[in-house]
Amino acid sequence: MRIHDVMHKQVRTIAPDAAVSLAKELFRRYDIRHLVVVEGKLVAGMISDRDLLDVSGDPPVKSVMTHPAVTITPDETIRKGAALMTGHNIGSLPVMDNGKLVGIVTSFDLLLLIAKGTTHPAPVRERSSLAKRSPRRKLANA
Repeated sequence: MRIHDVMHKQVRTIAPDAAVSLAKELFRRYDIRHLVVVEGKLVAGMISDRDLLDVSGDPPVKSVMTHPAVTITPDETIRKGAALMTGHNIGSLPVMDNGKLVGIVTSFDLLLLIAKGTTHPAPVRERSSLAKRSPRRKLANA
C-alpha cells in the first residue's frame, strides 16, 4: 500500500508570520492537530497543537514551528511513512510531488488503516481437500 492510498488531499496551511492565535483557531475550527507552514509555494515547516501547549502570548508561528519539515512522496510505502514518523518522533508528514504540496498523512491515518484490518478481515481462501485430488496410481511390484 502507498501513501497516496491513505493521505488527505485537503491540507490546512498557515503562513510563518501568522499569529499563534490563528493556528489555535484553525486547530479548533477544523478539528485537526497539524498545520503545514507554507511560505509562498514552499513548505517551511510544520506546527502541531502540542507545539502550542507551553506558548504564552501571541508570537508568530515561525517561532514555534518545527523546521525543516520531514516530507514524503505519494508513491512511497506506508511502511516508509511510519518509519519516518517514528524515527523523527513526529505525527504527520506533508506529501510532496515534484515540489508541490499534494497532501498530508498522519499517524492517526496509519492507525485507521491498521484498524480496518480488524473490521474487514481478509477473505478466507478455499483450501484444497484430499477428495479433489486425482486418484493414486498403484505401483507395480518389481
